[in-house]
Amino acid sequence: MFLESSPKPIDSSLQIGVNKLEKTSPGLSVIAARQFRYGLIQTGIELNVTAPRKFNVLEEFILRASIEITPAPTEFELAQVLGLDPIFVRSTTANLQALNTLNVLPGGSIQLTPEGRTFYEKGSVPQPPELHPLYAIADPLLEAIAFDPNPLRESVLNIPNLGDFLPLNSRLQPVDSLTLTEVQQLLNSQGLGFHCPESGQEVTAFQIAEPPETRWQAVALFAIFDTLNQRLTLQFRRGQQLLESATLWLEMLQSEGKISLTELFEISSTNGEKSFPRENSAVAARLEQVRQAAISGSAILIPESQIQTQVLELLKTATHQVLIYSPKFPEQGIDYRLLQGLETLVKRGVWILMGQGTVPEEAAETQPIFPEWLMKLAEIKTAEGLSAIQIVELEQSHAQEVVIDRQIYVCSAHNWLTSGGDRLPQGESFYQVTLPEIVSEADDFLSTQFQQRAETFWQQAITTQDESLATLSLSIWGALGMAETALQQIQDRGWLELLSIWLKIACQGLRSQQMSPDSPSFPQALSQLSEFTPDSPELDSLCETWRQVMAVIADQDGAIALNLLCEPVWKDFLRLGIASEAVESPDAFIAGELAKLAATLPPKQNPPRKKPKSHKSG
Repeated sequence: MFLESSPKPIDSSLQIGVNKLEKTSPGLSVIAARQFRYGLIQTGIELNVTAPRKFNVLEEFILRASIEITPAPTEFELAQVLGLDPIFVRSTTANLQALNTLNVLPGGSIQLTPEGRTFYEKGSVPQPPELHPLYAIADPLLEAIAFDPNPLRESVLNIPNLGDFLPLNSRLQPVDSLTLTEVQQLLNSQGLGFHCPESGQEVTAFQIAEPPETRWQAVALFAIFDTLNQRLTLQFRRGQQLLESATLWLEMLQSEGKISLTELFEISSTNGEKSFPRENSAVAARLEQVRQAAISGSAILIPESQIQTQVLELLKTATHQVLIYSPKFPEQGIDYRLLQGLETLVKRGVWILMGQGTVPEEAAETQPIFPEWLMKLAEIKTAEGLSAIQIVELEQSHAQEVVIDRQIYVCSAHNWLTSGGDRLPQGESFYQVTLPEIVSEADDFLSTQFQQRAETFWQQAITTQDESLATLSLSIWGALGMAETALQQIQDRGWLELLSIWLKIACQGLRSQQMSPDSPSFPQALSQLSEFTPDSPELDSLCETWRQVMAVIADQDGAIALNLLCEPVWKDFLRLGIASEAVESPDAFIAGELAKLAATLPPKQNPPRKKPKSHKSG
């Protein structure tokens, strides 16, 4: 929730590869990834391979004689010169004839062929051709034919057939259409060693030995968006390997409008867009500022694989306030680490305001505004038992936004990318911004909306005398650093029953340093004690909260706490029972309350914090 990019059409089997690509290539976002199968055509062939051997003494003599003796000798004359039976010479010349190195002319004389002269110069003669079985594998995606001594194994792949989407057959070259020269060149380029003319070994012919068969091969198709340069690219990949030739072909098809990306990735752009609101112009302008800042290096683009970790780490830095907005709260449960992190912030005194885009009226009856798991957030309490996370509807916007302590701004927006007439979910790009002007603009935008909701709730609470709705209003004002406004509203309406609620809010405000111990609101609230009598029904709660407030103030500045307990106030404390008559003095009262407070709190670990600016009501 608020930490992960919106779901994109990415096959689960490819998620690890997607994460690795995005981690090693900052600025790139895989917005879709899908696995396909396509058919490799395997054909069994046989190669006719001839290889030379060293010639023997008799062969060398016969070949040499056919070159050097004029006129050319006959087989009988050679037998006489060598003192051999003519049958041995005739047998050898017959072998040389069969190897196309020698011809016997009608008169019986021998003549060396051009091939024979070449072999004689090399000191060898060719052997009879040998048959070598091989498998030719035609790959239509790579538009290539490869040879392999072993056949491909049959495999069943239950994934979409790429041939249903792309014209693969147009790239398929039948093996039987290859010429001998093409086969020789392919064998050489693959380094298989069958055709090596420089050593005398040659492929002299090939023939089809087995009919073509289909073997399925898997391939991944990625749609990758460069978030900084706003450019979409398509890539075919096998594992971490980029298939360059296939990728170039795909880009050509896309540029010619011959493919549909929404069909390739099974994206329903109509239904998908309905789940995201239209752009808010003010927010869109701010997001464009952020994107430009990221390009210039003054804002940080958070890689998708690091969004959860990075945003959780940023939330840990909060000291007084976190504002969160999401166009739509997800239906799945809240991330445990986020829930735990928010609970930790609340214990430190941090106020958290969360807003969701307004639910359309037609969907309000069928969709709960807040799923059950969001109620877990509402149950996170301050030390005084107030809900520390207020969750309300705000003006609809298309961006997720988080403002931390009015100093850090994290934002993202789900966008649809138009490419060749297709609408693709671009996903979300998360940015971290600390530029004061952008952070201030985002903070003012969200704070104003929360403030307006608080005012609306307050008016409704007055009309219906709904204390829970009034408490929500007061809590929102407190979270915004507007405790003075909250107190003034209580006094203006004479709704003194809410004063104890305000005091609990003030305690959290003191912890978060949204309020200062010397705030004029405390003397103003103390002046209201004269309105209460010992039999006021809300007195018990009021007494308890004033003790808590005084303890927290004294913990931060004892001198201020003593100054607040001036003589008239001290008399009211004794009159109403806030301080026991057995307590001799304000000093003793404060010491006692401080001791109680110390017993309930862990040792302080946080460094001193700067006092933040407060939002004033308009």
